[in-house]
Amino acid sequence: MLVSRLDKLEKEVFNHAFKLSPRQAVMLGLHDYDGLLPDISPGGLKAWTDKAVGLLERVRSESHGLDKDGRLDALCMETMLERMLFDVQDLRGYATRPNMYSLQLSVTPYISREYAPVDTRIGAVNKHLGRIPGFLDQASRSLDGTLAQPIVNVATRQVQGVLRDLDGNATQEAGKASAAVREEFESSKREAVLAMASFIEDLSEEHSLSMDFALGRERFQKLLWVNDRINRPVEEVLAMGLQDLESNLKALRELAEKIGPGQTVKSVIDGIQENHPTSHRLIDETAEGLRDLELWLREHDLISIPAGTRVRVVPTPQHMRATTTAAMSSPGPFEKEGLEGLYYVTPPEDSWDAKTREEWLRHLNYVTLKDISIHEVFPGHYTHRLFQREFGNSMTRKAYWNYAFGEGWAHYCEEMMLDEGYGNEQLRLIQLKEALLRDCRFIVSFWMHTQSLGVDEARQFIMENAYMEALPAEREALRGTFDHSYYGYTLGKLYIKKVRERFFHEHPSASAKEFHDKLLGLGGAPVGLLEELTI
Repeated sequence: MLVSRLDKLEKEVFNHAFKLSPRQAVMLGLHDYDGLLPDISPGGLKAWTDKAVGLLERVRSESHGLDKDGRLDALCMETMLERMLFDVQDLRGYATRPNMYSLQLSVTPYISREYAPVDTRIGAVNKHLGRIPGFLDQASRSLDGTLAQPIVNVATRQVQGVLRDLDGNATQEAGKASAAVREEFESSKREAVLAMASFIEDLSEEHSLSMDFALGRERFQKLLWVNDRINRPVEEVLAMGLQDLESNLKALRELAEKIGPGQTVKSVIDGIQENHPTSHRLIDETAEGLRDLELWLREHDLISIPAGTRVRVVPTPQHMRATTTAAMSSPGPFEKEGLEGLYYVTPPEDSWDAKTREEWLRHLNYVTLKDISIHEVFPGHYTHRLFQREFGNSMTRKAYWNYAFGEGWAHYCEEMMLDEGYGNEQLRLIQLKEALLRDCRFIVSFWMHTQSLGVDEARQFIMENAYMEALPAEREALRGTFDHSYYGYTLGKLYIKKVRERFFHEHPSASAKEFHDKLLGLGGAPVGLLEELTI
């Protein structure tokens, strides 16, 4: 009876969550939400919040007496609702964070995969575009008079990317639709473009701008709980990142000396970065390396991978390029068609000068691309999502995504693959360099939001400690102003490594595959509870 009641409540919880984030439902493959945008009017947000609070109380009260799987699902629903309420109430995101609106605008989920006939998908685009003017009008009225400039800059670049995508991929896909649907697309697009252009103009002209983006210690402490079920003081958690940075810097310097005796770390890294694809070959050569990686992983049987995987490497959509080097768009667990994964890699922009283009391509050198592919695809994000789709036995296991668990798993995989025999010393060096970047994200997120670290200071810290050039370091620092949880890469990895050590102490004859399957069988649990959930 209790399990049955939780199943019914689970559906209510996710349906309510999707009302505030219909885009997330679409990306999961739930196309009843196609074309929708949330009601973010004051009355709409209050109604959503009141119901979410009631659902949260029901989840807590109805979780007693459930079996282990039921309790985990209830815990994940509780965490999901608490985080969403944090964004609405504690963060006041719809009043202070214009990027919460800009992230809703892209039509990429409707045009990137063929989950339905083109007229159906472009019809959803038209419905979506038709709602944008009213949505952004409400956004302009809801946002505070003073906004944080770094977040305004990010939101502006995201909307500009949406506009470029509309003129590019969306218009191209709409050209395949019937005449009536195409005509409606052009009409809806005109109105939406005007609304988006007006929105980004108003962001800078109708609002005062400040550098006050920080959460503050109290809210950051709460964030650790609602995200990760960690109640240790901020300072103790920060110490984990500082210690990992020190350890990785020591390992990097020792390995660099081994690879290039007498050379500086920078010169050894420079030597690796000089070997990179051209901008024209970046996508194709990334795809070629991916095939070799998948073959190696299947041969070594480190995790259960369902058959029939299909991944296509494509340029990152324009609206994501402001803060994204590479990303994975996996087919949703409820998707019926269009099941290939889309591995986004960001090429240099045509508008960049030769020096900036070369700097970006050096960042995407052949060895780094191999490390990124481990993180994004095999056995990182794509494999994790496939596992949820294939083996998740509830909506929560299939649909719930925990930041630190997901990014921690992918980051853990970079190190684990080398430990299992993949790659060479150059890849180990780059893996350590990437680990230093994740350490820097961890540290600057804490410092920016609890100790008043500025964007320029964060950029400089990342350049110095992650051996990163100015352009990607600037993007990383800017991301920390609004993506407060990007400490999760290192945090999640450290908790996974801790629970792995305990698992093999308890089960010394177990294989790596047994541990990985057990871990991913949790779906996306809060990392602060991994040990008690896994052992």
